[in-house]
Amino acid sequence: MRIKLYDEVRRLRRQGLSYKRIIEVVRERYGVCLRKSNISYWTRGIHSPYNGIHIPSAEFLKPSRELAYIIGVVAGDGYVHRRSKPRKSYNPMYIGLRVKDREFAEEFSRCLGTVLKRKPPKLGWLKGLFVVELKCKVLYELLKKPLDIERIKRFIEHSIECRSAFLRGFFDSEGTIDKTGKIRVCNTDITLLGYVKQLMESLGIKTTGPHLLVKRGTAFIDPRNGKKYRTRKDVYVLYIRAESRLVFYQRIGFTIKRKQQRLEDFLIRTGRLSLQPNLPYFFLHSYLDEITYTTVQLYIICFGFRPKNIHGKSHHYGPDRMEQHFVGRGVGLLSWLGIPTA
Repeated sequence: MRIKLYDEVRRLRRQGLSYKRIIEVVRERYGVCLRKSNISYWTRGIHSPYNGIHIPSAEFLKPSRELAYIIGVVAGDGYVHRRSKPRKSYNPMYIGLRVKDREFAEEFSRCLGTVLKRKPPKLGWLKGLFVVELKCKVLYELLKKPLDIERIKRFIEHSIECRSAFLRGFFDSEGTIDKTGKIRVCNTDITLLGYVKQLMESLGIKTTGPHLLVKRGTAFIDPRNGKKYRTRKDVYVLYIRAESRLVFYQRIGFTIKRKQQRLEDFLIRTGRLSLQPNLPYFFLHSYLDEITYTTVQLYIICFGFRPKNIHGKSHHYGPDRMEQHFVGRGVGLLSWLGIPTA
């Protein structure tokens, strides 16, 4: 209530109303009588009920693609948690993600920063995984599991873009695509998969399922440590139909590069996606042996390309090495397109 009054007072003051008139308007609308000192402190920025928190409760969250993506990620591999044994008068709540794909973690971090109106949290590194984690009571209360679908619907179904962002986040977390182009998503919550199926169909994507994939109590061996475990819940699977894979690529897709690349390769290989590259002059140069280091530098400046290693950091190649790298890539691409290089 204090936050609503705070926003109302600042809005009325920007309209040029006096302190006395603001008190009267607030009393008429909210039945609360404010003091002139409160109005003075609020309008001059000395005090604020936000207390440094930009989003104090879920009521102040606005539907957006970033928020929908966060919801989709937390519905899968993401997590929210709080301490099981909190300190007295201090019980922080966390939202986070641990994954092996850097671009996935970076996108999740960017979305958190946008939604919470703060700098994106920095990526950590733990046991071979990229980690994104921060304290956030609002998102914890909204996304604690089991997910309340009725509560998050208004953020997901706000627009087509929000639906697509939610599904992309969910498929980044739980979705897989094999070498034959088969796309599926698995989860233990059959109600959630039913809702995902409904959203997919609203975007024109046909699915089959959800079907029971693994029964509760099934034994399996963890490849990471070789230990034997048993599943505690039933696992269900939802498949994307073959005729809808192109629509899935166009309207949802993957943030994770290796998954997106596998989907693109399958669609190109089966003729469903035609490759119409807008290639720069560098790659269409008829005489690749004559390419100079200056040409390479010009290409980098114009098109923003720089070779990167597995960790996403730019290589610092010398003139000969960089020229060799670009020529090799140019010859390979031209050969793949059927363009003679000699």
